[in-house]
Amino acid sequence: MSFTVIKRSDGAGVSRLLIAGDLDDDTGATLVRLILNAAEQYDVSEVVVDLQRVTFLAAAGVRALLLGRGAATDLGRNFRVVNAIGTVYQILRICGVHKTLAVTSEAGAITR
Repeated sequence: MSFTVIKRSDGAGVSRLLIAGDLDDDTGATLVRLILNAAEQYDVSEVVVDLQRVTFLAAAGVRALLLGRGAATDLGRNFRVVNAIGTVYQILRICGVHKTLAVTSEAGAITR
């Protein structure tokens, strides 16, 4: 599956990145740049990364999420990951980063 990101404003200073596809060596650096771009916007107070449609999460993807979190928090922005489900959530949990990334579920998330 191809990698796509849709950036949208949820209002009240929240910038949401909707990720779809594989998050791996080929896409991790792009995700970090997109998180940084979202966090650099003057009116953003929180960056939310939505993993609901991520089909594969490699170690490089986990690293990208951690680097993105670091970049966002360095700029004084809140950061969280939502809708990591199934295998994607299990990988984050096994790696021990689900709490660091503030992984939560939101109403209406699909299940696999």
